Amino acid sequence: MKLRHVGVGLLGLSIALTGAVVPAHAAGTLTIWVNGGEEATYKAAAASWAAKNSVTLNIVAKCGLGDCGMAKLAPAGAGPDLVELTHDNTGSVVASGLVESLGSTINKSAFPAAVLQGVSFKYQTWGIPLSVSNIALATNLALVPAGAPKTWKDLESTSNSLIASGKASVGIVTHLDGYNLQAFFDSIGGYVFENKSGSYINTSKVGIYSPALAKQASLMDNWLAEKLFDKSNTYDNSAFTNGKAPYAIVGPWSIAGLDKAGMKYDLSGIPSVNGGTARAFSGVTALYLNHFSKQKLLAKQFLSEVAQTADFQKTLSAKFSNYPANKEAAASLDSTSVGAKFGAYGALCIPMPNIAAMNSVWTYWNNAFADWAAGKSKFGPAMQTAASNLKTALKG
Repeated sequence: MKLRHVGVGLLGLSIALTGAVVPAHAAGTLTIWVNGGEEATYKAAAASWAAKNSVTLNIVAKCGLGDCGMAKLAPAGAGPDLVELTHDNTGSVVASGLVESLGSTINKSAFPAAVLQGVSFKYQTWGIPLSVSNIALATNLALVPAGAPKTWKDLESTSNSLIASGKASVGIVTHLDGYNLQAFFDSIGGYVFENKSGSYINTSKVGIYSPALAKQASLMDNWLAEKLFDKSNTYDNSAFTNGKAPYAIVGPWSIAGLDKAGMKYDLSGIPSVNGGTARAFSGVTALYLNHFSKQKLLAKQFLSEVAQTADFQKTLSAKFSNYPANKEAAASLDSTSVGAKFGAYGALCIPMPNIAAMNSVWTYWNNAFADWAAGKSKFGPAMQTAASNLKTALKG
C-alpha cells in the first residue's frame, strides 16, 4: 500500500452534513487501505463521486489484524490517507499519534450512540463507522431441522445426541480463542474489563478469572471433553459444511463459503448457560484518517460525501453481509437477510474494549485458550494465569 500524493485543486467550498467546511471539488489521488476482497466494491460504490471530483481512488488490500502496519509505515510517509480498522484499535492508534480526530467531519446523528462509542476515545471521535460486525451461531438445518436452539440445554443435548449416533463428529465448529468463545466465556461469568451498559467503566478491574467464572470454569473442560468444541482448534469450517457438525460460530466473512457449499442454515444468537442470550463481542469497522496524510482535505471530503452515507454503506452490506453502521442503511435491510440477522444478535452483544491495553489482553487471553485447547492446562488455571499476567502487564 504505497501512495504518491497529487496536489489538491480547490474549485470552491461546500458544507458537509455536519456543517463542517470541506472542499467541494478536489482533484487528486486518494489512497485507502481496506481488507482483502473489498477493493472492487469500494471502487464501484465510490465511482460516481470519484468521477465527479476528478479523484483517482487507490484502493489497496492491506488490512487485517491490528493497525495494518500503520505504526511503521505511516510516519515514514508510506501509509495511506485513510485506513480501515476495527474499533478495538482506536486507543492504540490514538496513543501512537497515528490518526486525526474526525469530530468535525462525522454526522453523529447518522449513527447509534453505541457505534459512536466504539470509535471514541478521550472524548473525541476518531473513526467514521462503516459497519457493525459480530459472530453468530449457524445451525445446520440438514442435521437440526427444528432450527436454532432456544436454550443452552437444546444446544448441548442436540450436539451430544448427534455425536453419540455418529451423525456428527463435533458439536460447535469454532476456533478456540477469546474472540470466538467470548459468548461462552460471558455465559459462565467471565469478562475482560468491567462493563456497564456497553461502557467500560473500570479497566483496572480484570474479569478473565472472575469469582463467577472460577466457580463454573470446569464446564469448559467438560464441553471440550465431550466434543462440544472441536479440539482440532482450526479456522476450518469443513466439518460444518460437510454435515458433520450441527453448529458453527460464523461471522459475515463466513457467509460466502457457506453459500458456496450449498448449506441450508439458520443464524441466531448464542444461548447462555444461565438463561437468555450470551454476549459475543461486537466490533465497529471504521475509516481512520492518517495523521501523516498529505491529502487530509480530500480524505475528509470522501468521509463526508461517501463513506458515511446510507447508499455507500448499503452497498457494502449487500456485498459483505454485514450490518451497516448508518442508521438509515440499517433500517432498510430485510429482516430476514443475513446482515439483519447478524445485526439483531449484535444489538445484544458487548463492544470490544477500544483501549490500547487490548494488545496485552489478546496476548495473554489467547495464549490461555491455546494452552487449554492443547490439553496443557485446565480452563480455570489457564485463565487464572492469564489474569495474573495481564494485571502485571497493565500495572507496568
